[in-house]
Amino acid sequence: MTGKTHLAIGTAAAVCLLHPGTPMEWVIGTAAAAVGSVICDVDVSTSNSHEKLNQISALTVLAAAAVCFLEFRFHLGILRNFNRQSSWFRLLTGFLILLAICTFGKSRPHRSFMHSIPCWILLSAVVYYMYPALMAGFSVGMLSHMAADLLNRKKVRLLYPLKWGLCFDICSSYGFVSRILTRAAGAVFTAVSLVLFLIYFLSATGRI
Repeated sequence: MTGKTHLAIGTAAAVCLLHPGTPMEWVIGTAAAAVGSVICDVDVSTSNSHEKLNQISALTVLAAAAVCFLEFRFHLGILRNFNRQSSWFRLLTGFLILLAICTFGKSRPHRSFMHSIPCWILLSAVVYYMYPALMAGFSVGMLSHMAADLLNRKKVRLLYPLKWGLCFDICSSYGFVSRILTRAAGAVFTAVSLVLFLIYFLSATGRI
């Protein structure tokens, strides 16, 4: 699957499965799912691996910037919630641990360690340590990436370091099915988000 496909599926899965009850939860969950949905591909070992890493880094920075902007523009309570659940020390040390794990994963073959259940558990635990509110969205995004890649023709080593892998051989990474999934997931994300924000608005105005 392409990065756009994973991003669309991951964010759509997050809003559908997590049912964010407030705008703050929607912002945090969506941003975390966006990063989780693409982080697996730091292990891409082709000639454009540096470009892929740059794209993932840029998306992470963009997600963080969007969260900060929305917090300071609309006062969603994210900073207050962060101060209750975590600290800047935990955020920094957790990020360094996350970076170390991804550095190791980048040296492994594609769809091995970074696409495995052990890595999913490990990274989810690190994200929880950094800021618990991020963990659910990140975990859903990363899990959606692993699930989507099972549709491709190259085996995913879900139980790394075991050599065993699984794939359903349904589509190619850049094929028709991938494009359909991107559009379908994007439509679902947009529709569910609009419904949620309508509910938020009606609740805030006392109409429901």
